[in-house]
Amino acid sequence: MKKILFLCLCWYWGELARANPTVTLLFPANNATQVPSNIRLKIYFNENIQKGISGNVRIFDAITNSQIFFIPVSCSCITTSANSAEIIMPAPLSFNQEVYVLIAAGTFRNMIGQDFAGFSSSYDWRFTIASGLVTHQSFNPVNNTNCLSLQQSVFQLTLSSPVMANPSGKIRIFEKNTNILHELIPVTSSRVLISGQQVSFVVSQPFAPFREYYITIEPASFQTSSGAVYEGIYDNSVWSFRTNLQKPQTMQTNLSICANTSVLVQVSHPTANQFRWYRDNSSTPLTNPAGQIITTDTFRLNVTHNTILRVSAWQAGCESESVAIEINAKPLPQPNLPPDEIRIGRNVPFTLQANGGVNYVWQPTTGLSNPNSATTEAVVSENTTFQVTITNAEGCSVVRNVRVIIDDSEKDFFLPTLFTPNNDGIHDFFRIRGKNIAEIDWSIFDRNGKLLYRTRNVSEAMNIGWDGTFQGVPQPQETYIWTLQGKFSDGTPLPQKAGSVLLLR
Repeated sequence: MKKILFLCLCWYWGELARANPTVTLLFPANNATQVPSNIRLKIYFNENIQKGISGNVRIFDAITNSQIFFIPVSCSCITTSANSAEIIMPAPLSFNQEVYVLIAAGTFRNMIGQDFAGFSSSYDWRFTIASGLVTHQSFNPVNNTNCLSLQQSVFQLTLSSPVMANPSGKIRIFEKNTNILHELIPVTSSRVLISGQQVSFVVSQPFAPFREYYITIEPASFQTSSGAVYEGIYDNSVWSFRTNLQKPQTMQTNLSICANTSVLVQVSHPTANQFRWYRDNSSTPLTNPAGQIITTDTFRLNVTHNTILRVSAWQAGCESESVAIEINAKPLPQPNLPPDEIRIGRNVPFTLQANGGVNYVWQPTTGLSNPNSATTEAVVSENTTFQVTITNAEGCSVVRNVRVIIDDSEKDFFLPTLFTPNNDGIHDFFRIRGKNIAEIDWSIFDRNGKLLYRTRNVSEAMNIGWDGTFQGVPQPQETYIWTLQGKFSDGTPLPQKAGSVLLLR
């Protein structure tokens, strides 16, 4: 029994020791002057509080002691949050009016039900309304701005009257979803510029991408020379904005590829799943063959010339700044050989020739003397299409095809009886003329039987021949003897085995 009594006494004295909630701060402060007529009353306590079951707030004229407003605690215009309570009055107070606030006991209580004692004296919370009210007329950026640039740093509001800064005034910017303070700017800071009715301020902390923010400005942060004060911004809906997306990310900002080839570019973004692609300075997004805007994070582009490809992220109506990808189109080889088609006799040697590059690869290699040279000797026994890959010094390649067609329809052989190696461009060489010649062994002698020239190369005999010299020395004007052995592509022998030619100078 004594133990129970002891415990009860401990609980009783513990409860007596626990103090009722007390006020730590009033806004506006007690005996404040130049208070805006639309002021919202705010009370801060030493602990978290809640609204009481009953109670009221009453506003009185301090000169006449007449009641101006009666606000029951049940009104939605009275709210609590953590350790504070806010009271929105039904209407603005009168200019130059002195008022006091009475709060009934039990209007507010702590979280275990202990009541705030309230204000019962006309001097507990007393303040004077300013001589006029300055209102905000416009904001830049405007309220509810969407996709605000992440580089935005200057904000501006236009007021109803020219003003100057109140030393105690402050501008605050909050992240909307969390109500975390992003930045606090005293209105007397060098980052605040006042010019007549225009108030500009600079934000120094960068905004996070694709976030909502709101701005509050303490009441009476600005005032006129005649004593009117700024109404202030209390709510998160008066001046708010959402920032734009950050730029997409790409590992490739400079590419170098061969012209007339395609390149695949890919970008990424932490939140966006749609993109817009642009070419060079165009402001029109690129579209697919169906005319639909390309929104994928990958894009394949056929490049014919130097190009700047730009890509931006897109989400919920916001388009980020674009990232530029410079694409350098390296030149392709410009060959004028080989021809598209060659007709030749079966098993007749001929020359394949290409140009315009530094490296060459011929396919197929069968029948070629050097498949990795610009010029190669070839022999074919059936219709064949050769493909040559020509690569220039920039590493760019083109492919050319030459179709070789076997033509055994006509056999022909002819050797002229004179030639004139005088460098006039006419009959300067002694050559074999003919068609479908497959094999040859051709020798030329002077009248004393001295061998001056010999070849077993059909292409050389028909395209170059003898230039009338021996070991670089021009031979005299006279008649020379030749002998010949050879076959046509069908295996029949050439019609002549010997003859003569007259060299004239």
